[in-house]
Amino acid sequence: MKEQVFNRKELKKKARTAMKLNYFACVAVCFIMVFLAGEYSTTVQGISMWDKTHVANLKYTPEQKKEIIQDMVENHLTPEQADEKWDINNVDAVKAWLKSFEEFGLEGLDSKELTFFGTTGDGSNINTILKSFSITKTAKERLDELTNDSFFEKLPDNAILYFDGLTKSKSYKFTFVASIVTAFREEKSLSETWDVFASFLAALFRAVFITNLMIVCECRFFMESRTYRKTKVGRMGFLFRERTLHPIKTMLIKDIYFTLWSLTVAGFFIKQYSYAMVPCILAENPNMPTKKAITLSRKMMDGYKWELFKIDCTMFGWTLLSMLTLGVVGIFFANPYRASIHSEVYIALRRKAKLEGIEYADELNDKFIDLDLLQQQMHEQGEQTVFSIRIPDSAEEHYDDKQKAEEVSV
Repeated sequence: MKEQVFNRKELKKKARTAMKLNYFACVAVCFIMVFLAGEYSTTVQGISMWDKTHVANLKYTPEQKKEIIQDMVENHLTPEQADEKWDINNVDAVKAWLKSFEEFGLEGLDSKELTFFGTTGDGSNINTILKSFSITKTAKERLDELTNDSFFEKLPDNAILYFDGLTKSKSYKFTFVASIVTAFREEKSLSETWDVFASFLAALFRAVFITNLMIVCECRFFMESRTYRKTKVGRMGFLFRERTLHPIKTMLIKDIYFTLWSLTVAGFFIKQYSYAMVPCILAENPNMPTKKAITLSRKMMDGYKWELFKIDCTMFGWTLLSMLTLGVVGIFFANPYRASIHSEVYIALRRKAKLEGIEYADELNDKFIDLDLLQQQMHEQGEQTVFSIRIPDSAEEHYDDKQKAEEVSV
């Protein structure tokens, strides 16, 4: 039964077919998600790594930055002179390093930041996790001894960037953890702690009011794109057309649940799949009550979390290829392909939930999202009636005409 519902090969085939029907719009939507919502961040990491003009923070290691700043101090060089001497080609970056040195000393240069969406070094998500296990400086020193002092620092930068990319949608949660850790670290001042907490508030605002809403809108676009031949990029604003921002509340509560579960050993890995269908459920029924949407997602994913994890693992090769091609593969294929696959996963699990009468599945009320299920239900209603379904080119045409199907008696 599970293989019939969740056939990875068949789901991927359907995803490729759906993507080809509306290819350029799919690419455009994912491109928007990269730069406005911070999704698919590994797409731009390859580009950023080779951008010598604007990503000096990634080009130079913390040790190199310290050497440059020490040279500036000893020889009384201006940022412009240091930029020319060291061939950095980014005076603003040198000024930022100098400011960090003046405020925090050489330790302020330890983080190695990525301009767009990720970080390596002390500011990376993986190091935030490590620090959460070592509240005091003494504990951190013991942790360093257990991990041979620099074990994680020796990890390739690309591996850390990939981890940051995968966890980007949870970045404000990592920032929250960092703010708590910073508050209890002995060497941090109150102003430094506040700076981290302020970063958390900014990240939270962006996630709640921009990223989360756009994730729901993206799900809606790809769900419609598999049905309507000419789904427009403008459907990304469907929540405003529906005049509802209820998903803000539901996505926020879902994230709070996820953050609390992440405090347990396996919660982070399990619950991100338990709640994986929430954006899709909201994309179909934006006004669905929060409790029902989250509960329905858990019931739909019951027994299928591992299957979805395996699908995500099969996308690792595309992610790596995207980074090796400086994001080209990601922009023009991997990103829309990934989104199309997740749309097909939702449709498959939705169909199962509807057929089995899972609790709250009846509130998934857009029957034209899954035409195969609609045809089956129509057939079951009576053998003496033939239903002719007219599918508009776009969802806008449907909403204007107020009609999607016509019934013809014979």
